[in-house]
Amino acid sequence: MQLLVTIIKDYKKVEDLLLAFVGIEITGSTILEGKGMGQLLGDVPIMADLRGLFPGSGLDSYLVLTVLDASKLAPALDLVEKICGKMENPSEGIAFSVPIGQVRGIKGGLI
Repeated sequence: MQLLVTIIKDYKKVEDLLLAFVGIEITGSTILEGKGMGQLLGDVPIMADLRGLFPGSGLDSYLVLTVLDASKLAPALDLVEKICGKMENPSEGIAFSVPIGQVRGIKGGLI
C-alpha cells in the first residue's frame, strides 16, 4: 500500500484529479487546505520581505491524501501529471508517495 501525497494550488485541478481517480477505481481521498511556507512567512510582518523568495506563495494550497494499492500508484501519478502538468517549476505543486505498512479504517479495503 502507498500514500500518495499531492499538493496542488488550483482547486479546479483538484476536482478534475478526483474525477479522474474515480475513472481508475481510486475512490477515496482526503483534501486539506493549507498554506505554504512562503505564504505563512508573508503573513508575519517582520518576515514580509522574505515573501519574494517563495514564488507563488500568495495562494492557498490543497493537499490531496490518497491511500492506494501499490499497483495503482503509477496510473495515479500519470493522472496527476496529465491534469496538473509536470510540476517542474516552483509553486506548481508536488506529488510523492510514501509506503504504508498497515492501515485500518478503510471501508471495504483497497481495490
